[in-house]
Amino acid sequence: MNQNVSTAGSDTTAQSKAPVRSELTASDGRTKAIADDPALLSMMVQGAQQSGPLWIATPYWQGYRDRILREIARTGVRGMRNNQILLKGFAFGGMPRPELPATPFKRAVWQMLAAFPGVRRILAEHNRVFAAEYERHKAARRNLARVAMDEVAKTFPDLKPPPGIANGGADDAFSWRGHLLVPAYAMYLTRIADFYARVPPAEVTSILEIGPGLGLSTLAHMTLNPHLRVVANVDIVPVLYLSTQFLRTIEAVDLVDYREMRDHVSISIEAPEDGLRLYQMAPWQLPKLEGQIDYFFNAFSFQEMEEEIVRNYAAEIFRLVDKGALIHSMATGHKPGAGGQRAPVTLEFLTEVFSEKWPRARPIDGFWPRLYGGSADLTRLMTK
Repeated sequence: MNQNVSTAGSDTTAQSKAPVRSELTASDGRTKAIADDPALLSMMVQGAQQSGPLWIATPYWQGYRDRILREIARTGVRGMRNNQILLKGFAFGGMPRPELPATPFKRAVWQMLAAFPGVRRILAEHNRVFAAEYERHKAARRNLARVAMDEVAKTFPDLKPPPGIANGGADDAFSWRGHLLVPAYAMYLTRIADFYARVPPAEVTSILEIGPGLGLSTLAHMTLNPHLRVVANVDIVPVLYLSTQFLRTIEAVDLVDYREMRDHVSISIEAPEDGLRLYQMAPWQLPKLEGQIDYFFNAFSFQEMEEEIVRNYAAEIFRLVDKGALIHSMATGHKPGAGGQRAPVTLEFLTEVFSEKWPRARPIDGFWPRLYGGSADLTRLMTK
């Protein structure tokens, strides 16, 4: 690992802990299992507890955070690609299932009721019908994803999906031209393809994304841009933990995790000569990041924050990012009452904030609106 860092005034080199690469799953032999790392999660949670209010989960995400932490404690991450309780809100995967009450008493009452024969029969029939509908929905999403992949490939014939996109035994995986993919990846790929249809990949060697979720957008960039050398992903705990454990299974990624950076007072971006280096960072680590990044990305997470938190992030983005930004967001912000914000964070507000550095703002049309029903009006490509 060639990451240059400095701690307490001295220069050191962060050494990768070289976590053991996940073994192939027994289920299909084509994907790698995702491993638990409780010590890493504990470090992240402790860091969040010690950070300031501008860097922790916003009200909208506090419920998500608590749900995910409870589910990790119950199941771990090995089956997370098919665990909708873990992924709901930021990723796709697994048949939706009811969430048990958080309090032990209510959970015990539910489990007692579910044991009655009549209730058990009703639940069994519900699960049967729901499972059949889930399979139909999954087949439809696969078909759409194949169409999307074919369409993107017409413009980007040299696209190369990195192996491992379905790692964790994703139950919606499908084959496309010899690659094992998942439908959600194709959707992310259309958004990123719309960007590279306007910005030459050779001009983008480094990117910063806030709120990348599971990291499929990172893999989409890798698919379309062979010049990309550095990605810095920033997300809240515990989403950061889940994406780290998934992306760690991608052999083409040189991943620097929270553990490796947590004690450093500065983190210098250093691009490898070949391949991709990925910095998986918690929000409070962003002010420590040093170096220059080409482009910034955010898709639908700024709308879930308060205005002052967006401005706080923007100050760091302006310090680090040079060429521009691509923002996806609802025009009127998050739907009222659902996000927990004191006031809606609109796309107009975001455009105003980021035009301070990148005054040219334009919507971008293309694959994502045409194939997935998005709208160019929900996008802003910001440049100088």
